[in-house]
Amino acid sequence: MYWSRRFYERERHEHARFLDFLEKLKKSPSSFRVTQRDIGKLSHFLKKDVVNAETGEITDSRKLLSFIDEEKVEEFTGSMGYYQIVTSELSMSPLEVIDTYHGLSRIEDQFRVMKGTLETRPVFVRTREHIEAHLLLCLMALVMMRLLERRIALGNGMNAEGRNWSYGMSCKRVQEALGKWMIEDLPGENYRFCNTDDEDLSKILRAVGLKIEPRIFSRGDIWQLKSKVAVMA
Repeated sequence: MYWSRRFYERERHEHARFLDFLEKLKKSPSSFRVTQRDIGKLSHFLKKDVVNAETGEITDSRKLLSFIDEEKVEEFTGSMGYYQIVTSELSMSPLEVIDTYHGLSRIEDQFRVMKGTLETRPVFVRTREHIEAHLLLCLMALVMMRLLERRIALGNGMNAEGRNWSYGMSCKRVQEALGKWMIEDLPGENYRFCNTDDEDLSKILRAVGLKIEPRIFSRGDIWQLKSKVAVMA
């Protein structure tokens, strides 16, 4: 068993919204209307003796503060960053076990990204040529994503090699951040970038050498930005 700061920070980021929701809920329980769907998410952290067994709903939202099991919340947050590895290789040192595990998990992660985030399964194509073209595009997208993730890790002072292979940002986070990067088309061939203050998007832009200022850009300005993008390697 070992603890990794990178794993810890990644888990905290992935659960940040939920933990923030719990804090606001505890401070002002009467301000929240808890639905059946919310109860499903909170079920792990709610004391069972206060849930209506027939309807599954909270009977009095003003008492919600006393329903949250603080010990389970502390156990949930306290385990962030810890990993267990079970192995039959008793002759390996702990660091060798971790390195081997990371190598395997990195391969598994490639398949997970391809099948999930990039939707590699060719369900909308039928011919051999179309299937091969679809898979080729997905592989190219995976390579580009990994190069970008590595650049983000290096740009934020992280070692992207060896034992510290973990990327600075998951593929899903990169995809969601890039999805927020939109541009507003203004009169006179002028443009304005949107959501550049997003934390993840800012890291991505910084990693490729871009700094988008909050101003109006002309078509010529856009071409200048394009020329400043750092080549990934």
